[in-house]
Amino acid sequence: MSARSILRTVIGSIGILGNSVVCIVIAKVPAMRTLTNAFIFNQALIDLLGSLFMVLHNNIRAPKVLHPNAVIATIQCYIWQSNVILWVLYVASTLNLVALTSERYVAIVYPFKYVTYFGRKQATGMLVAVWVLAIGYKGTNAFYYRMEDRACVFASLSTAANVAWGTIAFLVEYLIPLIFMSFCYVHIILQLKKASTNVHAEPSTSQQSDNSMSGSLLRARRNTLKTLFIVFVTYTICWSPNQIAFFMFNVGFFSLDYNSAFYFISAVLVQLNSCMNPIIYAFKYKQFQTGVRVLLEPCFPKLAPKRQQESVATIAGNHRPN
Repeated sequence: MSARSILRTVIGSIGILGNSVVCIVIAKVPAMRTLTNAFIFNQALIDLLGSLFMVLHNNIRAPKVLHPNAVIATIQCYIWQSNVILWVLYVASTLNLVALTSERYVAIVYPFKYVTYFGRKQATGMLVAVWVLAIGYKGTNAFYYRMEDRACVFASLSTAANVAWGTIAFLVEYLIPLIFMSFCYVHIILQLKKASTNVHAEPSTSQQSDNSMSGSLLRARRNTLKTLFIVFVTYTICWSPNQIAFFMFNVGFFSLDYNSAFYFISAVLVQLNSCMNPIIYAFKYKQFQTGVRVLLEPCFPKLAPKRQQESVATIAGNHRPN
């Protein structure tokens, strides 16, 4: 096995382990079952499957000669060799991050509309839509291949079709989500600064208790926002080189060597994005840290949360829109 294959396998294995932990903590700890964490759970599930298929594709090569059975040959060509499942998961990851950003945006900027737009049914519908849209949109990648003489052949497109599909992919999979999420985070940051000013502007003794609770919720909300903002920045760093390079390749600005060091690094960054989120949660997301301690408390009593009030405030920061 080459050094490149080993690196990809290690990255995928870390992604499988880390995202599995995130899914288990959210599923097992009752206090973690908030709407925000439902989107985080879906993100971890998508990245878990993405990491799994990354490892499988890296270690199970597509056959050069397709199986004699037509059904198996179809799966080998249109599903496995086209790598369509992995690309569906990559797009689903982006769409879910957009949905997660939208949930936090509405909760903080339009708190009175939050229940209307993000009730349990609406959130479930959005999570289902992430999968349906990703499968419907990126599942078309399978049609770039065709079977000829028991071989799976890439069906090259015309120059005009390459430019059209390359532009659409760049806009839908990268640029539009990036612009939308950037706008949301800028607006959220401005709103939180305004809320912070209001909390500290009332010094009267009779309101100290209310301000203390408001301050706790604000801190919890800021922690969640800071964590998700880091996730967004990580996504931008990991995806930008690959997406920009493919866009420029598809529109004919330069040729892309799939064996070059640049392409390998850009592909590794995309794969790395699937395992980064659990690491971010472990170091920055206080609610996740509390959930891990709660889950491990029966085996390690000393890991139990020391400050119950802080834990409650952290949970409330995600569960309550205002």
